[in-house]
Amino acid sequence: MTMLSICIPTRNRQVYAISAVRAMLMSERQDFEVVLADNSDDPAPLAQFAAEAADHRLKLLPPQDQILSMRANWERIVAQTSGEWISYIGDDDYLDPDLCEVLRVTMSRVPNVDTLTWGRLYFTWPDARTGRENTAMPTGSHLMGLKKEDMIRKLFFWQEASDRPSCPYGVYHGAVKRTLLDDIRNTFTGHYFCHPIVDYDNICRTLMVASAFVYFERPMSVFGSCKASNSMGLRDANAAKKLFEVFRTEMDGHMEASNFPFPVELGLTAQIGHVIEAFKQEQGIEITGWEDNFIKACARNCEGHFDRALFEERKEGYRKAIIEWRGKEALASFDPKYKHRTDLPHFVGLHEKDLKMDMEIGGATSAAEYYDILNTMMFPIPLLEGRL
Repeated sequence: MTMLSICIPTRNRQVYAISAVRAMLMSERQDFEVVLADNSDDPAPLAQFAAEAADHRLKLLPPQDQILSMRANWERIVAQTSGEWISYIGDDDYLDPDLCEVLRVTMSRVPNVDTLTWGRLYFTWPDARTGRENTAMPTGSHLMGLKKEDMIRKLFFWQEASDRPSCPYGVYHGAVKRTLLDDIRNTFTGHYFCHPIVDYDNICRTLMVASAFVYFERPMSVFGSCKASNSMGLRDANAAKKLFEVFRTEMDGHMEASNFPFPVELGLTAQIGHVIEAFKQEQGIEITGWEDNFIKACARNCEGHFDRALFEERKEGYRKAIIEWRGKEALASFDPKYKHRTDLPHFVGLHEKDLKMDMEIGGATSAAEYYDILNTMMFPIPLLEGRL
C-alpha cells in the first residue's frame, strides 16, 4: 500500500530535482512514491534520470506540448498519485520518506486526522549564498493537535504573524489526506488549486475543509533556496523583478484581489495578502479586525531586507499602499526599523527550542545532504511510537 505520494513540480531546475529524488530513492521504504512533474523546456535530463533510476517508486510526468502555469503543473499531479496522503515540495527542497512512519503513528492516535504538518528547516544552496549564513533547527519532538479556530485566527486575522501568517497547514511542506484534497476540489471550484500562488491558496482551502489538525515539532523536510529559486527575489531586487515578469507571463488566472492596493512586487506579505483576500472575495467572506495585524506584518516584511536601499524602497511602497487602503491614521501600526547588523557575529547555540548553527555545517552541498546531517541530531523517527 502506498502511504505517501511526494509530489515535485519542476521547471528548468533539473539538477536540483534530481538531487532530491535520488536521495529519497535511497530509502529502503516501499510505502511511498515520488511523482515528478516536469514542466521544463528540455525533457531529456529528467527522462534520462528516471530511466537510469528504474525505480517503481518514481513516476515522471513529461512536459506537455506547451508550457504549463505553476498552478496547472501542480493540478495535473494529483490524478497520477496513488498515496493515501499527499505532500508537495519544491524541486530545490527535500522531504524525508520516513514521514510515512509519522503518518502511521498519527493515524493510530488520531483516527480522523486529515492534515499534518511539522517543524521547518531552511537551507540556502551554496550557489545562492553571498556570505556566511546561520540557520535554526527546531529541537522539539512532540506530536500535538491544534484547534481549527486557532488556525483561523492565525491565517485570516494574521494573529501572531511574522511577515506571514503562522498557519502552516496545507499540501506544501505538509501532508493532507487524498480524501481532503478531493473535498477541496468538490467544495470550491472543481480544481485542486485555484490561485496562481498555489501554496497559500491551498492553505486557505485546507483550513476551511479539514477536520483534525496535527503538528509534529520535529522537522521532516527542508525549504531550499537555490540561485534559480523564486525565493531569491527576497534577497535580490533585480532577481525579484525578473522572476515576477516570468511568473506573470506563464501564470493563469488573476493574482491580485479587488480593492487591495498592495503591489505584489512589494514582497511576500503583499502577495499572501492578495491570496487571502482573493479567497475571501471568492467565498463572500467578510471579516474585520485583521487589518492592524496585517499592517504590522508589512513592517516585518520590510525589516527582513538586509539591503538598506531595498528596505527603504519597500518601506515607502508599503506606506503608500496603506494610506490608499486605510488612510494615514493606519500608519500608526507601521513602523519598520532597519535591523541588519554586519558588525555583530552570528549567534551559534541553543536559543529557546531552536539550535542555531552555521548553514555550512558538515559541508552540505544540497538540501538532502543538509537534512541527512541534521537528522543525526534530531529525535529518531523509529522511536516515535514508543515515545507516545
